[in-house]
Amino acid sequence: MTAGPSPETPLLEVQGLVKHFPAGGGGLFAADTGTVRAVDGVSFRLGRGETLALVGESGCGKTTLARTVALLYAPTAGSVRFQGRELTGLGRRDLKPARRRIQMIFQDPYSSLNPRLPVGAIIAEPLVIHGLGGRAEQRDRVAMLARQVGLGAADMDRYPHQFSGGQRQRIAIARALAVEPSLVIADEPVSALDVSIQSQVLNLMRDLQAAHGLTYLFISHDLAVVRHFADRVAVMYLGRIVEEAPADALFADPRHPYTRALIAAQPVVGRGKRRPGDVLPGDIPSPLRPPPGCAFHPRCPLAADICRQSAPALEAAGGEAGHRAACHFKDEAGP
Repeated sequence: MTAGPSPETPLLEVQGLVKHFPAGGGGLFAADTGTVRAVDGVSFRLGRGETLALVGESGCGKTTLARTVALLYAPTAGSVRFQGRELTGLGRRDLKPARRRIQMIFQDPYSSLNPRLPVGAIIAEPLVIHGLGGRAEQRDRVAMLARQVGLGAADMDRYPHQFSGGQRQRIAIARALAVEPSLVIADEPVSALDVSIQSQVLNLMRDLQAAHGLTYLFISHDLAVVRHFADRVAVMYLGRIVEEAPADALFADPRHPYTRALIAAQPVVGRGKRRPGDVLPGDIPSPLRPPPGCAFHPRCPLAADICRQSAPALEAAGGEAGHRAACHFKDEAGP
C-alpha cells in the first residue's frame, strides 16, 4: 500500500456533504412523498497518492456520494474542495478544468463505453472535449495509454463488443487517464468481472497509481479486495460514515458494530457455512424514513435507549491515529 501524505495538505476535502432527492412528485398527479436522504452529512479528507475505500451494503449511499463529489450530482448542501478550491457553486465553464482532474471508472465496463465508437476514439474523446493537443499528439497519447493498460495498436480500430469484460475495463481505465487526472473515482471497478480477472485489473490500477501519482476514491462491497488495496477505509451506513480508519487498524480492531458485522460476514475458505451471528438481522432502513437517533440501532446487538434518542458523532476511537467511529459504545465493544 502507498504511504498516505500529510493530512494538512489534502487533495480533496469534503465537509458536511448532503445529497437529498425528492420522492414522488415526478408527474402531473404524483404526490411528493418526502425526501430520500441518500447522503446525509459526510466529511472526509483524501491526501495525494492515497487510496480511500468506501464500503457498505447496497443502498448505503456510496455511489451517490462518489457522484456528488465528482459534481455529476449537484450537492444539496456542504462543501467539496479540490486542490484547495471550492467546487460547489461553480458554473459549467469554471468547473471544466476541475472535471479534467477528477475522472471516474464505472462499474459496468460495457454500458460505460459508447458502442458506436472504436476504442481509439473512445480513449481520445476526453482529449477532444478538453481541447488537449492536435490530432497527432492525441493519437500518440492514445497509443501510449493503450500500451500501459495492455492493449495493442490493432485494438484501436475495434469496437467495445469485440472485447472481454476485463479488456473493456482496461479501455475505461485508459479513457479515465487520458486527461492526466489527479483523482480517479472507481465505482466498483472489478465487481462485474470474473474473479480470475479482478486481480489483474487491480494490479494494473496499482501500477498506474505509482506511475502517474494517482489518488483513488475506491468504492467496493468486497472487503477482501479493500483490505489489500486501500490505505484507509470509510464505512457507510444509510448516507453517513459510521467508521473511518487506516485499513490495517479497521480490520484488526473495528469499533462500530456494523463494521464488525460486515467483516464477520466475509466468506472464509475452509470454514464452511457461516454462523447465524455473521448475518445482520433485518434490512437496511429506507433513506426516505431513517430511524431516529443512531440509524443502525434497529439492527444493532448493543442498542440501548441512548442509541434510539441521540445520533452519535464520528469521533476518535481505538488506539491508532485517524481511527474514528460513530457509536455510543465505540470504546467498550471489542471485535
